[in-house]
Amino acid sequence: MKAALFVGGWKGHAPTDFAVWYRGLLEENGFTVDVHDTLEPLETPEDLAELSLITPIWSSARSGHREEFGNMTKPQEDGLLKLIANGCGIAGWHGHMGDAFRDRPTYHFLIGGQFVAHPPGWPDNLQPREDYIDYDVTICRPADPIVQGIKSFRMRSEQYYMLVDPSNEVLATTTFSGDHLWWIEGTVMPVAWKRRWNKGRVFYCSIGHELDDLRVPQVTEIMRRGAIWAAGGEL
Repeated sequence: MKAALFVGGWKGHAPTDFAVWYRGLLEENGFTVDVHDTLEPLETPEDLAELSLITPIWSSARSGHREEFGNMTKPQEDGLLKLIANGCGIAGWHGHMGDAFRDRPTYHFLIGGQFVAHPPGWPDNLQPREDYIDYDVTICRPADPIVQGIKSFRMRSEQYYMLVDPSNEVLATTTFSGDHLWWIEGTVMPVAWKRRWNKGRVFYCSIGHELDDLRVPQVTEIMRRGAIWAAGGEL
């Protein structure tokens, strides 16, 4: 199998560090990995026809941050959509994938969701450490191979509130307490899901603000299996 890993975007998400970690995870599972710091290869999808998996490590422009976030052109979006529709998989995490390319709604149709807030960091708190809270991640589809045998667990990080596609096959959820925004108390929010895009497979997990989040054993295993599944592999 072969995976293309596109890195770049907002430096606050340390894309290079994530790329090194993810590349190692994929190579340990039989992938060959090409790493790019640009989305330009997507403009010629015919040159990427043999790919099994794409993972964007990116972010989009958001008010309140001084840094410039990465953007995607229409030809690049078209190339990505064509690749996935033809059977290439896409897998990723957190804002790298779920808060990327905000000006491309069809991209979010592909992904199955869009980040909107992480209480208490709402609407825009520039002190990330203050946004970290303890929250539970509940495995809600225990028979699915991506999460089979993994027990529900507790995280301390950003708890993502997202707009999500009801057609997603949700694998794990989190419930908001209402301590920071009383009107969302009891809201059950998907954390990890899978879906289809024509012939392609899509996997997403909202955990992963820092690399240590992905190093949590349960999260590492979910990401590993999600990537393999998205690439069309057997679990």
